[in-house]
Amino acid sequence: MSRKMWELDIYRQQGNTDALVATHDFHNLISLRIAIIENRGRSFVVREPLHATPQDRITSRSESPSFDIKISSQG
Repeated sequence: MSRKMWELDIYRQQGNTDALVATHDFHNLISLRIAIIENRGRSFVVREPLHATPQDRITSRSESPSFDIKISSQG
């Protein structure tokens, strides 16, 4: 199944493991970035949609180094 939206998993760090707090879908990268900023101190997994452009990938990977973000590409 191809992903049509950006998907964000938010995790709370507990000891040596991460506990999933929430999963959200976003239509655009800007909304996703706002959610990351609002959840500072958490770790994240971002799943790109099929329509993600090379520039989107560069932008999503160049977030502030203070955020723990893992990117998962389509495919």
